[in-house]
Amino acid sequence: MAAIQTFRFDEAVGRTAESTRGRGVGGAGSPTLKVVQFPIDVGIPEINLRFGFDQVGDGFYTPRHRHNFDQFRFLVSGEMNIAKSLDLKEGDCGYFPEGTHYGPLAQKGDAALLVMQFPGPNGQYRIRDHEKKEAMAALRAAGGFFEDGIYKLRTEDGRNINKDSYEAVWEQHMGRPIDYATPRYSTPIAMRPKAFRWKPDPKRPGVEIKRLGTFTEYGTSVALWRLAPGTTIPSEVLDAPELRAVLRGDTTYAGKALGPLSCYYIPEGLPTEPIVTREGAELLVFTVPMYAKAAWEKAQAELAAAA
Repeated sequence: MAAIQTFRFDEAVGRTAESTRGRGVGGAGSPTLKVVQFPIDVGIPEINLRFGFDQVGDGFYTPRHRHNFDQFRFLVSGEMNIAKSLDLKEGDCGYFPEGTHYGPLAQKGDAALLVMQFPGPNGQYRIRDHEKKEAMAALRAAGGFFEDGIYKLRTEDGRNINKDSYEAVWEQHMGRPIDYATPRYSTPIAMRPKAFRWKPDPKRPGVEIKRLGTFTEYGTSVALWRLAPGTTIPSEVLDAPELRAVLRGDTTYAGKALGPLSCYYIPEGLPTEPIVTREGAELLVFTVPMYAKAAWEKAQAELAAAA
């Protein structure tokens, strides 16, 4: 099982691989992503959870596509287009389920957002940055190139291959065709937290919660927490892993100051230290019950038996 992990923003690391999506309508010189990621280890080797802070430049573009993993995006500043006539505005949160198409994305103005990408209920592997980098190099060595989110290759027998860039990279690394889950949701879900009410948390005095959404049969959820000045969240043991990101204010954990854009990863079954705030704080909280070790192993066994 993983340990409880905390990271200040200055402990995040820059992305080590270029984006397969970062090719706008202006070609290779168009805006791409500036990404830092927190080195979270969930304690299960086949789970590669990516949580980080992305800066998206004006003019960034991706075609309509889908992923074989789940994704949340929370807009820290600016606005972000996620499909035709659908934008996320500052303070909004979007859920992008595995297998569900979205886009095309045409970014207008700069935006900054927190992004969590993680294997969803179908349990498909989300390739790591160094694996992506190696696969992209191999695909280029085969004579192809990436343009506007598409991998393009002209074969020796004269055929033109055009494939979604992430699909091509994933298949190159995994050595087999990509497998998408049957979509549980027909579209991405845009949550507007400003329309939600704060409700007192009966288990944690001094904490109010906006429960934004709960998804899939595993109960993956996202919420906002507001901690009043002087609040202490006592030691607790969680039933399901949580990722808590500090949006504003101050928190302290085991003597470590964790301010804005810091994060906590708390596995199930481990007693926490108290979380303290002097001036008050607001947190973005993701709960991922499927990442409880016993739940993940059971799900993988069921998927293998059904294959």
